[in-house]
Amino acid sequence: MTTENELHTEPHTEAVPFNPFEDDDYEDSTGILALLDDLGTIRDTSDVGNRSREQALTTFRERRGAHRQGRTVADGMVTLPFIRPINALGSLIDPSKEDDPPQLKPGDMVADQYEIAGVIAHGGMGWIYLANDRNVSGRWVVLKGLMDDVQARDHVVADAEREFLADITHPGIIKIFNFIDDPRVPGGFIVMEYVGGPSLKDLRKEQPGHVFDVDIAIGYILEILPALEYLHSRGVVYNDLKPDNIVVTEDQVKLLDLGAVSGIGAFGYIYGTKGFQAPEVATEGPSVASDIYTVGRTLAAMCCRLPIVDGVFAPGLPSPSEEPLFRQYLSLYRLLLRATHEDPKQRFRDISELQTQLYGVLREILATRDGKQFPAQHSLFSPQRTTYGTKHLVFRTDQLIDGIDRRVKITSPEIVAALPVPLIDRNDVGAALLSGSSYAEPSEALETMRQAMQAEEYASSTEIPLGVVRALLDLGFTAEARTWLVSLAPKLTQDWRYQWFSGVTDLLLDDFEAAQEHFNNVLNILPGEAAPKLALAAVAEMLLQQAALEQAPLLDAATTRARSSWKSLMSATTRAAANIDTTPAELVISTDPESLRYQAMVLYGLVWATNPATVSSAFGLARQLMAEGQVELAVAALDKVPQPSRHHRMAKLTTILQLVSGTPEDLTEARLRRAARRLEEIPTNEPRFLQIKIAVMSAALNWLGSHNLDSAASSNDLFEWPFTERGLRTGLAAALRQQARSAPFARHRYTLVDIANAVRPTTRF
Repeated sequence: MTTENELHTEPHTEAVPFNPFEDDDYEDSTGILALLDDLGTIRDTSDVGNRSREQALTTFRERRGAHRQGRTVADGMVTLPFIRPINALGSLIDPSKEDDPPQLKPGDMVADQYEIAGVIAHGGMGWIYLANDRNVSGRWVVLKGLMDDVQARDHVVADAEREFLADITHPGIIKIFNFIDDPRVPGGFIVMEYVGGPSLKDLRKEQPGHVFDVDIAIGYILEILPALEYLHSRGVVYNDLKPDNIVVTEDQVKLLDLGAVSGIGAFGYIYGTKGFQAPEVATEGPSVASDIYTVGRTLAAMCCRLPIVDGVFAPGLPSPSEEPLFRQYLSLYRLLLRATHEDPKQRFRDISELQTQLYGVLREILATRDGKQFPAQHSLFSPQRTTYGTKHLVFRTDQLIDGIDRRVKITSPEIVAALPVPLIDRNDVGAALLSGSSYAEPSEALETMRQAMQAEEYASSTEIPLGVVRALLDLGFTAEARTWLVSLAPKLTQDWRYQWFSGVTDLLLDDFEAAQEHFNNVLNILPGEAAPKLALAAVAEMLLQQAALEQAPLLDAATTRARSSWKSLMSATTRAAANIDTTPAELVISTDPESLRYQAMVLYGLVWATNPATVSSAFGLARQLMAEGQVELAVAALDKVPQPSRHHRMAKLTTILQLVSGTPEDLTEARLRRAARRLEEIPTNEPRFLQIKIAVMSAALNWLGSHNLDSAASSNDLFEWPFTERGLRTGLAAALRQQARSAPFARHRYTLVDIANAVRPTTRF
């Protein structure tokens, strides 16, 4: 046991003397050391230490400005460039250009500590000075003060800023060191951290076209959102977010100038910047929604050219027909539309919701632009539960086995079973109850939720009423689920989960137009989610199937012209979007067959490009491309199905059938041989190997006949048979007889033998 005396002798932090000139083994035979001891004022141990520390500090400051690799942000999706720190004195400006001269001049001292070096900015509330902190090793600081003719209301703002800033500590917000009263400047000074870097406004001017790359712009915004969320959690809003107030140095992104900070719902003089400030601030006051508006405007100003009227950014956003960036990335456009909506209630509820959708939009941009996929770590939906439409083309070949015609069509229950489901909001008061009932039978869960809704503690829950919808759908009471949703409409219409379940219910009832509208509402609310895009694509396909147009070519050939790569496919779809003179909403909410086909193609493509795990989107995209006669693009889409996927073999078989599909006139020898090689790569234990082989040989034989050819141009065999009419007839007859041996019905077995006899080459005996 440790005694009290031992506790007092425990190791603690202490200084260890180090003198590089001292040598314990050196014998002072000449008396030099004694002489140096007498000259201690020239060089003692403390002087050596000071020089060492000064040298280390100099090295630190030199290397701080050295170029380093940028910092990876946004879950590894974006690398922000390294910004070399700006020399403090190089940031000084000439104050003579302003009408109001600064109160202080270079060399003036403030509080006997801060030596003024000059001015670095002239803001709306006064001059901003650069000063040298004599008490902290010459550290550069910023002194912010008010103008001489400041009004009383400006003093109030300054006092409020002092109160807020004194208690704010966040790595994304500039540090406050001190508050100083000075008779020369009414209101005194706020002493702040000097961040030696340009603002995003200055950086934007250096970019090509004076705009950031969209991924870099999103990366900067994602870095600043935690600071805003911190302020909101403390009951205050920033009010004046704009590129000017975001500074970057080295790998740091910080908020500057908190002079406009105010309490949520505060009244009086609320400071902001025209072109960025929300329109309702003057009538309803500042709020989280008004801050989100400034985020949307700031992001828009960073990545596109906003229209300017009288030197101020005009309200609203340019349409996709006016802004190429929005034509290319419609999800980004939808996000900005919601963030800057005129109605504050239509904007994102909080910074967290905005952040989640911004991550989703960024993933989609990088996937379609660079072909890079990132795991969906931020989503409000579960992964896709199963697949739909993955076996339909291959299933049709099963007719060779039993003679049963399989014209299989996609059904609504099949789609609903595959779609992702909304995750439970853990902040909802009923979340714990629903988590427990998820393992119960639907009828038991329904009874549990019925009783919970009668309890006062769950009166504010949104998840429990929607959980009733889940249970009713699981029980197959679709009409009852719709009736229940109608009763919830007055309370939950603006909730995306209500819109989602309404869309699912309408889809199960085959009311595809109503389902389309609901899913589109979800996409407007959650533009970064893949689930509503997949649902909208499926609904568009169902509408085409309802009109018996699912296999009919509908688009102009130039729109869907064959490309050789996946990236080319996405480029083709975005270019096609640019040629359609309409709004994104009209592109989705439509029953026009051409628009439906285009929407199904683009939305399936976006989902598949962003997340290779959503195999249904790959097959859906392939179906749309095949309907338009774009065989090569359809094959390329299914070739992206990863090999570890359990759907990889089905995708491979589907591409074989795609290559031999179409009229004999459309086929080529190259496509037929590619199909054969693909089948030969599949193990012979594949149950459908023989019937797919028969399909390929039949297509090859028909191709020879349609072109009046006795043989192919190449002498190489097709499978183990010569690529001639006689060779293919012989091989096809043998394959049909082999298929007949496994036929489950005698009638079909005889049919296959008859076909084999009909196709085999004529003999003389």
